Amino acid sequence: METKRISEKEIEGMPVLATGYKMFKKDWTTKHGQYDYKDEKGNVLGSIHKVEGKLIKCNCGLHFSKLPHNCFNFYESVPWNKFAKVEAYKECIDSEDGKKSVASILKIIKIYTFDEFIDLIQKELQNSDGVNDSKGVTDSFGVNNSKGVNNSYGVNNSYGVNYSKGVTDSNGVNSSNCVNSSNGVNSSKSVNSSNGVNSSNGVNSSNGVNDSFFCKNIIGASKCIFCCNLDGIKLRLFNKKISQERFNEVKNELIRFKWYPKFNNAEELKGNLKWYETNIPAIVKVENKIAYSFMPSEMVEYIKSLPEFNKKIWEEIIG
Repeated sequence: METKRISEKEIEGMPVLATGYKMFKKDWTTKHGQYDYKDEKGNVLGSIHKVEGKLIKCNCGLHFSKLPHNCFNFYESVPWNKFAKVEAYKECIDSEDGKKSVASILKIIKIYTFDEFIDLIQKELQNSDGVNDSKGVTDSFGVNNSKGVNNSYGVNNSYGVNYSKGVTDSNGVNSSNCVNSSNGVNSSKSVNSSNGVNSSNGVNSSNGVNDSFFCKNIIGASKCIFCCNLDGIKLRLFNKKISQERFNEVKNELIRFKWYPKFNNAEELKGNLKWYETNIPAIVKVENKIAYSFMPSEMVEYIKSLPEFNKKIWEEIIG
């Protein structure tokens, strides 16, 4: 197989068959080959590369992934690797599992830093459910029926994580999803930098929270919705006192949207893999602002229509 650089003129009039993402070693060579994608001046952006010969999946051709997170199935998640967006021309075929594609011609149309590429994956994550019923994580202790846990007392040199998915940097998590940098979380979704959270969703930087939703920096709180910077509270909506009936009404409406912010990319990284095949070290935190930016517009409209709505509290919680 011979790979060479070609000019823009050689793809003139050719349709783009696919767009995707490709990772390289730090010197812009590939993992399984010595072909150098940069020119004598070190330039890569805008370059076009062609392989001669018949395409063979996983063997002959220019490989890339159509989704950015799939690149981490083939390269380590380290900041000194190189990252690019590519276009495929002439001929393109996909692997059976969809994790990679191979093309006759690739054009490098954008270059990313490591942080930019991770941000791209984080945004991709928000548009995917990625929930699977797989189990099995290696080098771990005290783990039961849990998924995608990293640097947490549960999976990957961790302890005490039970019936959970997508947990990172956390301890003592039970029956919960998308938990990041938190301790003592039970039956909750999308909890970040919080301790002692029970039956709650979308809780950030809070302690001792029960049956509450989309709250930030609250302590000793129960049955609160969109509250922040409060201590020892119960039955509040945008920090305003409400009745049990009003709490149930708003809670049920929010649950109807079936949405919560995702504070890490564990489920997306897994895809159709078994958990022991997943690149667990590539699990990264999703920033608060990005996680909330994908709230459905209908849900945003409902929240802003509430008589209790407070713009200042809203903006502080969603970042």
